Amino acid sequence: MSDSNSDSEVDTKPKIKPSKLKTIKNVNVAFKLNGKNYPLWARLMKVAIGSRGGYSHIKDKPPEPERHRYADWEETNLVVFSWIVDNIENDIIADIAHHQTSKAIWDNLVVTFEGKRDPYLIYDMEDKAIALRQGSMDLETYYRRIHRLWINVDRCRKQPVDCCGKGVKKFREFSNTMRLFKFLTGLNPEYDTIQRDILKEEPYPSVEEAYGRVQREATRLKIMPPASPKTSEDSGVGSADASSRKFGYGFGAQRDRPSNRNGPPRSPPTGSSHQTEGKIDKIKLWCSHCDKNKHTRETCFLPVGYPEWWDERQKTRAQSKLAAVGIKEIGQK
Repeated sequence: MSDSNSDSEVDTKPKIKPSKLKTIKNVNVAFKLNGKNYPLWARLMKVAIGSRGGYSHIKDKPPEPERHRYADWEETNLVVFSWIVDNIENDIIADIAHHQTSKAIWDNLVVTFEGKRDPYLIYDMEDKAIALRQGSMDLETYYRRIHRLWINVDRCRKQPVDCCGKGVKKFREFSNTMRLFKFLTGLNPEYDTIQRDILKEEPYPSVEEAYGRVQREATRLKIMPPASPKTSEDSGVGSADASSRKFGYGFGAQRDRPSNRNGPPRSPPTGSSHQTEGKIDKIKLWCSHCDKNKHTRETCFLPVGYPEWWDERQKTRAQSKLAAVGIKEIGQK
């Protein structure tokens, strides 16, 4: 009677149909366990096993061998066992293959790798997170890298507060604030405006929320980049240049602008035209940045930088002037 009751108790528990697991020959996650990637590997492996109906084989104790349908359980257990082994590097398999059940091998991996909190490893990951800057990376890559470091730190480090719900909540808020600051300080200068807006909020948003807002700002900057200052096209003299803080002339009025501010307007040289075919008369050009003729603000060397040949050209001019002065002095003697 007792045997029938025990059998009925076993039968009332959720059963895994052997055929369901046997038809799945191979289960492979993104990478194999190598001893350094256990936290993420265990998460992926648990999802893979559980989604195929084999989670109880790594969670529950195995039934007694004399129980009813033990043979069916053993067959499915071997299937789950093979899934785990197929996703472990060979040098680790040699140390754990002696276990008889999938739960035994899973528990051994937990003791070997999950309980290992190396302070030097945590220090290295924290140091990398602090030093990380966006630089040439796009926004998504920068966030993904720093977020991955934080996840690995949390998996390796024991939480310092576990006494009560309030203590855990305060610690999480403090940790989020520190990581929010780190994320924002690592961004490139084009996100300074959204950085200031986020830091004005109280309470601070989560790092995930801040990343979403910065991502929207990045999309906006791609579609609507900051407008570059342009010279106003006024018909009169005295249009303001916003970047140089000087007063200049619109392109429409440049033809009436005096080329000599201390004297009467100069006429173009004899034989020259305002605009020859295929060429622009540089005499009519004027720069609102340096207030000189024969070029415009767009081609001015002061804001855009001097070309490589500029120094050599200046040396040649200086030598020519020195030579001219020497010849003049010899003639005077």
